[in-house]
Amino acid sequence: MTTETNLPSPASAPRVAFQGEPGAYSEMAAARFGLPQPYPTFARVCAALLAREVELGVLPTENAIAGPVPEVQQLLATQPLVVVTTLWLPIEHCLLGLPDATLATATHVLSHWQALRQCRRFLARHPHLRATTVYDTAGAARLVRQQARPNLLAIASRQAARHYGLQVVAAQIADRPDNATHFVLCRAAAGTP
Repeated sequence: MTTETNLPSPASAPRVAFQGEPGAYSEMAAARFGLPQPYPTFARVCAALLAREVELGVLPTENAIAGPVPEVQQLLATQPLVVVTTLWLPIEHCLLGLPDATLATATHVLSHWQALRQCRRFLARHPHLRATTVYDTAGAARLVRQQARPNLLAIASRQAARHYGLQVVAAQIADRPDNATHFVLCRAAAGTP
């Protein structure tokens, strides 16, 4: 992995791969650099870059609360990618539910393992919430909408709440109010087959 400082022209609107679904924090990061294109895994983001399906990709390398994202760091160390620039994105985790959901009546919460880790204190104060890991914060919001159970909540962004028609049951639930995630914007290295 190498680093460069030339950003693409905003007028060219490059396609930017991100891991997750609409409403994901990674989508917010991708939107700062071009047209977000969702992929299910970090490895698929890298594969899309190397196959030239997209021009750029965003990957989260670390979080201010939960620390490094080992899978991404491993991919960056082993894949022929060039870091174009970096970004610290503020993260506001919210507890999302159906319009009739309440914290008192909820029994389950879904989210990505990193988000659950970033909200440990909130979850410890609400031991009646059984946490289940899913692959993406926005995917958790989608599941809450699809399953249509008022006792099921998701930890995700306000953007995910808007996208999936959910209400914010509780806001700012991360362990620290200055929560942020570091993203790298990458492209395939020149000469990569």
